[in-house]
Amino acid sequence: MSALPSGAPEAIPGQDETHQRMHDLLTSVTTAVLEEQPGLLDFHDHRPQRDRSSGDSWRGLQTLCHVSALLASSGRPTSSESAAARLLEAAHGSAASWGLHRRSERSGAGVVTASWTNAAGDLLEMIVGVRVAVRAISAPFLPGSLTPRTTTSPASALSPLTPPPRPLR
Repeated sequence: MSALPSGAPEAIPGQDETHQRMHDLLTSVTTAVLEEQPGLLDFHDHRPQRDRSSGDSWRGLQTLCHVSALLASSGRPTSSESAAARLLEAAHGSAASWGLHRRSERSGAGVVTASWTNAAGDLLEMIVGVRVAVRAISAPFLPGSLTPRTTTSPASALSPLTPPPRPLR
């Protein structure tokens, strides 16, 4: 028996696949939430998106994770516990269709926060308060793009291109 790790997975997603997955996930969730409460109007980027180090590596290459823009609703949500619960259920249904399961839910002081995750490590977060906010954080991926996406956010342009992977020092 060895104390060494069992090894790296055979494959790891690339930047293009990851950015497309995050864009599709965010589009799905924000569409479901807007269908539940059309008074939210739309979602816009409140904070910029970025790719950052995942703190991990794959076969000696640095991996990144994508932190989406924080998407905030333009309109205010209906202020009742039942309306907030329906918004969370709409987001849950959409997240479940992407293979995510509920990780946590907290409420207090008029704010409800929920998060979903999957086995790969993707994370979706939603906050219902004065506005509704949604963001996603991807599982680790290899940087470098053959066909860069203009955006992962349904609402804005992507930050500058990520350089190709480099060996860890």
